[in-house]
Amino acid sequence: MSHKRAFGAIYLSVAISYLGVGLVAPLIAIVLAEHGATSFIVGLVGTTTFASFTLSSFPIGRAIDKVGAKPILITGLVLYGFSILLFALIGSVGLFFTVRAIEGVGAAAISVATETLIGKLSRPDERARRMSYYALSVGVGWVAGPLTGGLLFKVRPHLPFYLCFAFSITAAVLAGAFIPRAAADSHHAERLTGLARKLIVPISAGSLYGFLMSSLITLFPLYLKQMGVDEGQMGSIITAVIGGTLISQVPIGRAADRFGKRKTLIVCSLGLAIVFAMMAGHTEWQPFLLTGALVGALAGSFYPLGLAMIGGLVKGERMGAATSLFSLAFGIGSLIGPTASGLAMDHLGYPWLFYLPSMLVVAFVLELIFLYSRSASRSIPKSN
Repeated sequence: MSHKRAFGAIYLSVAISYLGVGLVAPLIAIVLAEHGATSFIVGLVGTTTFASFTLSSFPIGRAIDKVGAKPILITGLVLYGFSILLFALIGSVGLFFTVRAIEGVGAAAISVATETLIGKLSRPDERARRMSYYALSVGVGWVAGPLTGGLLFKVRPHLPFYLCFAFSITAAVLAGAFIPRAAADSHHAERLTGLARKLIVPISAGSLYGFLMSSLITLFPLYLKQMGVDEGQMGSIITAVIGGTLISQVPIGRAADRFGKRKTLIVCSLGLAIVFAMMAGHTEWQPFLLTGALVGALAGSFYPLGLAMIGGLVKGERMGAATSLFSLAFGIGSLIGPTASGLAMDHLGYPWLFYLPSMLVVAFVLELIFLYSRSASRSIPKSN
């Protein structure tokens, strides 16, 4: 079976599964509220998913190295689908915590397995491009879901959850039929600390991306609200951010394969730091349409290029554990981001929603300059 068909199946499975995610993600809070949950409980239930995703990422990566990525991917898709189906069937708020924990495990299995497969199947000179197609598949599936889910919810409240389950099972069938099962060849006993040290730069990219996205998703609407931006204008800005992310993925991935992942990330990071600093000075909502699109485009490079770096820094038999460390870092950054940014805004002022990310991105540039070459020189194969 050609790798071309395998990549097509991976991208299609990811797009279908994330279409299901997009269908139900905005609706879960509504369902919880209808069952009498307070805003605080809704927030805790949401945090349960992120915590479950984060805590399960590394064990899942270890399992992938032992049994292969394909069975873990299929299991994750089925597990995720059933967890979403349960939202339409249960009535106890307490059970929602359990269901969302299961959902987090399924989501982690999907992410780590697909990213491991792409890393293993890609040649060094195409790895960034392949990862950019993966990020594009996630984005397309995610963007298409919320509007459709809202419309279906009005027709019948349980329909989006049934449909998400169907999409997840369909994606599992596609994965089983078209994705090759790579040999589980890991008996390598590299210590976790050694692996993490080798991957410090891509791990930082994943953590920083999680920090930036979770902070902006959580607090950017609040920032715009205090500026007097209405919901329609806010929607336009958020659409611009998403649009920038989707449009930029493939060109940036191609540039990284041609000019090097580190050089491309340095350029994107420096540009992002400047854009964040500019955003802190906006006094009207219209400039956010441009800077928001630029943030989506430049920050969106961190995730696929960080993953692409991993393939050049570790052996294939450790790809599952390495990829799971990246997911773990992303999860930790996502958990820390809103709290750290919120504290900065409360104590230093609202513009620190942008100043803090700008400073962190500059620190990441220094890391790219001084640490990546050193770690890459100790690794195989060297693709930059």
